[in-house]
Amino acid sequence: MNDQQAALAILSLEECVDHYVADCRNRVDSFVERHYSIQETLAFQKQSLVTDLLYHPVNALWAIPSLFLKKLIEIPVKLGWRPGADLISLLPSGFKTRYQREMERLVAGELLEWPLTLEGRTTCSNGLLGYIERHHHLGPLLKSGLLPNEPLRELSDIQAIIAAHSSSRSVILDAIATVATLGTGWLVFGDQSLSISGIGEKIARDRAHDKAASKFILGSSLGSVFYSVFPPNPSFWEIASATLLVGLFITAISLLIGLLSDPCLKRIGFQHSQLNLLIDAVEDCLHRQTRKRIKPVLRQLAA
Repeated sequence: MNDQQAALAILSLEECVDHYVADCRNRVDSFVERHYSIQETLAFQKQSLVTDLLYHPVNALWAIPSLFLKKLIEIPVKLGWRPGADLISLLPSGFKTRYQREMERLVAGELLEWPLTLEGRTTCSNGLLGYIERHHHLGPLLKSGLLPNEPLRELSDIQAIIAAHSSSRSVILDAIATVATLGTGWLVFGDQSLSISGIGEKIARDRAHDKAASKFILGSSLGSVFYSVFPPNPSFWEIASATLLVGLFITAISLLIGLLSDPCLKRIGFQHSQLNLLIDAVEDCLHRQTRKRIKPVLRQLAA
């Protein structure tokens, strides 16, 4: 391969990336119409309901601390602390639900036509590689071995971009569920600082108070006053059961938010903008990785 062929191959690669990204954008409208309707969302939620029941309250508990820690780490990162960027990426966003994994699979397979490995299986072929194979100039080079195949298959870690897109959405929804729980604690108990366990304990203590007051020998009114001064302690199981009820409440709120969020956001065009932002990130990453991985190989072959 001479210098002219190498330069032409580089330009052709950029052209393939542009065509690939343009076709991804053209699929956004039909993708949103198919997968963000109330019927489709309800069908997915039904499939994942049982497996995700335990994940929702745990993710809701972790959502706000996770956002706080990420914002806290971003401060030194913006001041030049490079290891902080890797630390942010290592900070977990919560357990990935089955619904979240299913949406990642659909985004990768139908919207981006990009291979996504889930549970040891690759969902589809590399769409960009298909554009390159069909290109009038790059196709023959690829077949002849002048254009290396392996770097093309590893142009970018698109799977990480898809996961980040999915996780950011889930963290926001989980944070909304947490705020709803804390709002309930504030409305019912007048204390917005109550945690989920704190709300459960407060419910258990109120129940123990009312139960003891109802059995007071001088009547429930005097019993209420007496046990306000000398409050009875609820048992461990009473606290645990009350906390479990609060957890179920969070789960119900999370499921309701998950069920209604996509159809509602679809109406205001939010899903379109988010998916286009995802494609922007994919485009930037592909061009960056093309320059980083492919160009040096081509220049080396031309040397």
